[in-house]
Amino acid sequence: MFFTGRSCVFSGEPKSIERITAGGAAAALERLAGTDLVERGCVTIISVDAIRQRSGDRWPRKRDAVWAYVGKRFDEHLAYQDIRHRIGETDFLVAVTSEEGVAAQALSLKILEEALLFFLGVADPADMKIRAVSAINGQELACTDIDPAGVTGHRPAPPVELVISASRPTVDPVEERRRNPISFVTASGQNLRIDYSLEEAVSLRHKVTAALRIEPTVTHIASGRSIPARAFAKLSDDDIAFIDRASLDYAALFVGPEDRPQPLILPLSFRTLSTRKGRQALISAEGLPPQRVKVGVMVELIDVDRGTPEARLLEVTGLVGQLCKGVLVRLQPGRDAVGPVKGARLQGLTVAAVDLGGTDSQVASHMLNLASQARGRTPVLMIHGLPSEGYLDVAQVAGFTHASLRVTQQLQALEQPAA
Repeated sequence: MFFTGRSCVFSGEPKSIERITAGGAAAALERLAGTDLVERGCVTIISVDAIRQRSGDRWPRKRDAVWAYVGKRFDEHLAYQDIRHRIGETDFLVAVTSEEGVAAQALSLKILEEALLFFLGVADPADMKIRAVSAINGQELACTDIDPAGVTGHRPAPPVELVISASRPTVDPVEERRRNPISFVTASGQNLRIDYSLEEAVSLRHKVTAALRIEPTVTHIASGRSIPARAFAKLSDDDIAFIDRASLDYAALFVGPEDRPQPLILPLSFRTLSTRKGRQALISAEGLPPQRVKVGVMVELIDVDRGTPEARLLEVTGLVGQLCKGVLVRLQPGRDAVGPVKGARLQGLTVAAVDLGGTDSQVASHMLNLASQARGRTPVLMIHGLPSEGYLDVAQVAGFTHASLRVTQQLQALEQPAA
């Protein structure tokens, strides 16, 4: 499972009731009843009624072919653990377990669009009928219409095309400028500045944005040089805690409304969260109430290395996992990159592209090596900060499930002489 949040694009029309008429659908509903998939916004109903209307009297002879084609599209786009079932003449229930909110809706729309294109030759937005399931009552489903225009990730995309489906929450620009950038003086007397940017975490399989990721860049003001996360070990605990508090403060701007929190990946320090005070800060930041952290924030631990005690890692990830939606750990490139996280129950592993270095071919080689070591250990394997879209193909071939591109505008600003 990955990147949760109840982000759904509704049309605002009143709820409807869908009655199950197809045989065998009860088993699918029983599977759903034991999960929180409906609450997480990843259960939809797509309708091929437009094909039936265009077919007229030929529909009874054509429907088996339509059902078979939609079934093939399900097999192509859905994972084995996803739920799919025909619940009527033209309606299909889809429950996506690997993506949620807008990402799940975009996947359902993509399947529907391919069916319309195949049988009608065109996918008219007016024919793309999709509803979000909001409740299950026996053999009845409470549904709400979804506006396809608000789900931009449903269009078929080539392998390297970046499709944005998760909309960024609107924030007060004055408040954002107050929190970004922010400067502070370290315990050793150095003046540092923290600049924040947002990256789109893209599902490489579905070609839609699954979450936003906060990317902090720490710069030494006197020299203008950035300090990579792997060098944070030279900073004191108080310095690291300040960076993490500032990150939480900035993240509060983008977590989204309470009813549909924005899936968010937040890099934080293991050193901070290994203390009770640090974990308390995670759920007490202003504008970031505990419930939103629980349903909308994935914590990325950035400084787990060979020196991290295995028992302590298990303990901390367990405690942090109770406070947020899930815990990711950033891998440090090396011969045994996954060694420090063996035994830990994590939702995902991440790789920072900036840590790879070298020529294009060397970076690609490092990506293949790291993915080979980490493949299958967690549901999510993500690489972030890729320098160009061309690397998305490499990431997918290597075995990464998610990736994000470097925000060049932010980096160009950082390359200017520091004030």
